Amino acid sequence: MNRKQRRAKETAGKTTTSADDIPLAQPDRATTPTVGGHGREGKTKTLLEIAAERQAQLGAGAKGIDARSIKPENMVLVKIGKGGEIIPEEPGSSGALWSPSSTQQEPEYPWLDTLLLSSSLSAVHFTLSVLAMHQYAEQVRLRPLIMQTAFVAFPTLAVFIALFRGHLLPASVANVPTSVKNGIVLLRSVVYLATANVAGCYLIQLTNDKGYYAVMKDAPGVGTIWVWAVLEMGLLGALAGVVGPGIYAWWFGYGIW
Repeated sequence: MNRKQRRAKETAGKTTTSADDIPLAQPDRATTPTVGGHGREGKTKTLLEIAAERQAQLGAGAKGIDARSIKPENMVLVKIGKGGEIIPEEPGSSGALWSPSSTQQEPEYPWLDTLLLSSSLSAVHFTLSVLAMHQYAEQVRLRPLIMQTAFVAFPTLAVFIALFRGHLLPASVANVPTSVKNGIVLLRSVVYLATANVAGCYLIQLTNDKGYYAVMKDAPGVGTIWVWAVLEMGLLGALAGVVGPGIYAWWFGYGIW
């Protein structure tokens, strides 16, 4: 018996647990299986055989798991740290246990989300101001427009957005029953819908019937409020916020062009 055959015989009965247990050697040509499947005694296991055994072990382990024992209250969420480590959340922290009603999660940095939305809407306000001044004024003065956007529009939008999203409320107010929270969300949606329709209709009347000074003064703010209300409602709410101004324009004969 040569050296390769002795090594194959010694490792034939061992259980493969890692890649180090697989001998790096050529297969035994003398015991190559025939078409009928004979001649496999004393032969080192191939990678396919090892994979088949491991798959069978995994399948047997999966059969021993009772699906009824997996309950939502037994599931614990974990977080991935900056270094890649797994950090389990505390049982008492909000969102540690999964619940079917928690379909929407609050952003991790709510104030950052509010500031980003306020900045975007302030850019909309500045753009509308430039367009209105460019249409009616002989010269566009950017400095007062920038000052008005930075020191009036941006803080006002930030306060309103934070108030509507509950960031300005104390923590004790947030600990309310689910029914009250659903009522608040429904009321907020109704306010967004009413604001979008009223602002859209007034913007159409303002730009068609009022003088140039009123348009330059009020149109940027009203247009920004309308855009904000439409964005907060999502796709279906946005469609509902456009229907009112569309019907208003059609009823009073305002043309599109």
